[in-house]
Amino acid sequence: MSNEWTSAVVVDLSALKQLEDEITHLRTAGMRRRFACAALFAVSLAASAGLCVQSTRLNTEIAEARQYRKTSVRATTALTALAHSHEQILSATEQAPSVGTKSWGRRFTVTKYIPRSPKYGKFNDGRTATLVEADPAARIIAVDPTLIPYGSWVWIEDLGWYRAEDCGAAIKGFRIDILTATEDEAMNFGKQTRFAIVVPGDRSLG
Repeated sequence: MSNEWTSAVVVDLSALKQLEDEITHLRTAGMRRRFACAALFAVSLAASAGLCVQSTRLNTEIAEARQYRKTSVRATTALTALAHSHEQILSATEQAPSVGTKSWGRRFTVTKYIPRSPKYGKFNDGRTATLVEADPAARIIAVDPTLIPYGSWVWIEDLGWYRAEDCGAAIKGFRIDILTATEDEAMNFGKQTRFAIVVPGDRSLG
């Protein structure tokens, strides 16, 4: 009988109750911490999603702003060129020898040629179709005489006034060929589109 009591454990009920209370407290605290972590994660996820949406919107707005700026620059450039062209046309009409109701204007294909060029064949004797000297300093142009009569004054945008004194086999319709001094000048100019004002003349051959 005495040996059975040697391994007995005496439990203090108040200590046991305290231990249970501590376990319950720890469990409650753990649950609160897990809930707090979950809430924090949810808030972080929502904030991240919000930032992502805002970033996307911001990038879209930046791209649109850049496009608007490009469009604005193009429009400004076009309007500036148009205004410059109109100013030149008004200036040309003020300086014209005689701008009347028969004068007219439109866009022409403009090129340049040189006097005494082999390209113009054996009949190229250094004179124009109206038999004036082919002098580049005289500001002479070759035209289609069925469209622009010889002796007409022609204002070419950015280049000024010229006299229609020559023609050419390839100069038909709305084409103008400007007499120039050198082959390099003619080649560098190439083929351009320019607005021109025609003040008809009354010179005829024969």
